[in-house]
Amino acid sequence: MEYLRSKWTFWFKSLDANHDDNMTIEDMKQSIAKFDDIQKHIGEKNSAAANFDHTKWWNTYIFRKGPGVEMKLEEFLQALEESYSKDKDAFRQEIKRCFQELSVFIADKMDRPISEEEFTFGFKVFGQGNAGQVGKAYQLFKSIHGHTTVDQIVDAWVQFITDDDESRQDIIYVAFAHKTAV
Repeated sequence: MEYLRSKWTFWFKSLDANHDDNMTIEDMKQSIAKFDDIQKHIGEKNSAAANFDHTKWWNTYIFRKGPGVEMKLEEFLQALEESYSKDKDAFRQEIKRCFQELSVFIADKMDRPISEEEFTFGFKVFGQGNAGQVGKAYQLFKSIHGHTTVDQIVDAWVQFITDDDESRQDIIYVAFAHKTAV
C-alpha cells in the first residue's frame, strides 16, 4: 500500500495549486484558471473542452469528503485507500472515468496522435510545468508506443493511481513521481 500512497501523495501535491498541504476550493479555482488559460490557447480546436464542468469533476473525483469540502493530504490518502481496499475493480473504473472525463479537455478524439505541445498543456493542468519532466514523459510515451494518444495518457494515469505492482513499468511514476525523476 505504501507504493500506492506515494503515488497518491504525488497526485495530491500536483492538485494542491498553492502547496499548502490542504486541498481547497482555492486550489480548484487555480486549476480552473489554468484550464481557462489553456483553452484560450487551444481556441476553437476542441468544442468539448468549452463544455467541460471543472467544478463537477473536482466534486466528483477530488473532494472525497463532499462537494467543495477541503481535505488534508492524509484525509485524501485515507479516502483513496478506503475506496481501493473496498473494491479494486470499482476503484479502477472510477479513476478511469476521472481521467476520461478530464481528457476531453485535451482532445476530442481519444485515439488520435497528439503533439508535444498538446501533451504539455495536459500536464500543466496538473501542475506539471517542469519542461524537463514533461519532455521526459513525452519521450517515454513515444519510445513505448511510437506516438502518443490521449487514450495512452489516460491509461498511464489510471495505472499510476490504481496499480500496486511495482514491477510494472509506470510512465507517470518514472517521469514525475519517482525520487530520481528529472
